[in-house]
Amino acid sequence: MRIKMTSMTIVKPIFKGYRLFIIMALALSTIHCCKGQKERSEIDETLDIENFVHEQLEKHKIPSIAVGVVKDGKVVFSKSFGHANVAHKVLANENTVYQLGSVTKLYTGHLLAKLIEQERIELTDTLGKFFPKQVKFPKSPTGQVVTIKDIATHSSEFPRYPINLERVDPHPIRGYSKDDMYRGINAVSIDTIIGTRYNYSNFGYGVLGTAMENVMRKRLSELMTEHIFSEYDMHSTSLVLMDQIQTHLATPYLEVSPYKETEPWNMESLAAAGNLFSSIKDVNTFMLQLMKVNAVNNIQQTAYFKINDTWSYGLGCFIVNSEKRSTKVIYHGGDIDGYASSLSVYPEHQLGIAILTNWGEGQVIGQVFDGIYDIVLDDYLGKVARD
Repeated sequence: MRIKMTSMTIVKPIFKGYRLFIIMALALSTIHCCKGQKERSEIDETLDIENFVHEQLEKHKIPSIAVGVVKDGKVVFSKSFGHANVAHKVLANENTVYQLGSVTKLYTGHLLAKLIEQERIELTDTLGKFFPKQVKFPKSPTGQVVTIKDIATHSSEFPRYPINLERVDPHPIRGYSKDDMYRGINAVSIDTIIGTRYNYSNFGYGVLGTAMENVMRKRLSELMTEHIFSEYDMHSTSLVLMDQIQTHLATPYLEVSPYKETEPWNMESLAAAGNLFSSIKDVNTFMLQLMKVNAVNNIQQTAYFKINDTWSYGLGCFIVNSEKRSTKVIYHGGDIDGYASSLSVYPEHQLGIAILTNWGEGQVIGQVFDGIYDIVLDDYLGKVARD
């Protein structure tokens, strides 16, 4: 997630993760029909992944990459390569923590699905229901108001970032309070029909997270810990940078120069959009949960908004109907200064793939991610011919 701003003026925002989204979109859609699944051992696949990742680390001077693969209810690959900190030669391992950027939205959507299943929130609820009266949500020219469904599917017409968020690129976000958010909401205006146009909004997901906080009367970090991290036995995952997370955190490195250190973002009231910290070990656990057949996953993984003929949006996840792979994909990518991530689940094949890195080179790292996906998908779904 990137936004270019001066300290005094707001410039057109650039969502860095969107570049990774485009690369992954091409990877998921430009694939021809399967020729039949290839019989290979897990040792062969492991060697393929390890050789490819080592090659890419050396070629592009990437600090570290973590790869996780789950299949048929179990973890079949989980490993980190390279260095969590280059200067101090700290090796990465499967407990190394990365900031996930917009992959956080998958967890936010999962929490929302749980609250819907518990009848604490409904998709048709208006956002104003969950905020103080002094917060004035915008209406469309025809009098429409923004609902939970609109904000959760990026069809609310909220801007990508709030107008009162000041940041100088490439410095990270260093806080945005709830009062700041309330003022940001009051500044939003809508000049078209709500719910008809896809318009990706990190601001909207921050508002969604705050709505859940307000209705449950708990901090979002507490809600996620209670309903996801503790329940699923994820011990290296948090929405805030606690001491135990900091101890295992991979140092983020900027794209502008190899091994130039930056710092994690603190999105504060916007945390639901991209602040989550986790390890590949815990991400594997979450993927296994996403593949279970239950009411919560059914709620989250329903296509509520159609983006185009192939892509839709559920609750915090893209839903891709890959005709050339002949399968459905539940996907989200994330990319902020110093970190990039990708999580894809193929429910029909009980397959999940996750990749994390502490290097924020959007286009290059997207191509590296693509190469890792090719190796795993060719092994489990069969070799394909590519354009």
